[in-house]
Amino acid sequence: MIITQTERLTIRYIEDKDASFLLDLYNQPAFLENIGDRGVHDLGSAQEFIKSIRQRYEKFGFWLYLLEETSTGQPVGVNGLLQRDFLDSPDIGFGIDQKHWRKGYAYESSQAIIKHARELSHEKLLAITSPKNANSINLLLKLGFDFSKCDDLEGRGELVNLYEIKLLQ
Repeated sequence: MIITQTERLTIRYIEDKDASFLLDLYNQPAFLENIGDRGVHDLGSAQEFIKSIRQRYEKFGFWLYLLEETSTGQPVGVNGLLQRDFLDSPDIGFGIDQKHWRKGYAYESSQAIIKHARELSHEKLLAITSPKNANSINLLLKLGFDFSKCDDLEGRGELVNLYEIKLLQ
């Protein structure tokens, strides 16, 4: 199911056919360093990951979406809204295939996801990133997010930056 389209991207639900792309994306060095190991190590675990995403679509009505170049149908990354137990509002989460960095896809898709969050009537949107992830920090600031705090949000001994943007005035 298509969520929305931008000038260059189609943003849609993640499907079974996306398993090999997710396996590659989630094991790229920059993804592992900046986002972490999500347990997607082979096609079987990628398919289980997709199953868990489907369950979250059913529970929340949103989650991560696949980003495709509209002109080619080629997957280029993921972006979406996550609802974590330890946060009072959804947070935006994105990852772009390294082959497609520096094309503006993270910014373009994030603008669409922020609009999508507004359409879902969320009052605010959060974002979490490593304090060392300068690219994501710069993107969040460019999108209009404000720094909220640096804290161990999950209680795992890992400090992360929390950002916030108000959606409803």
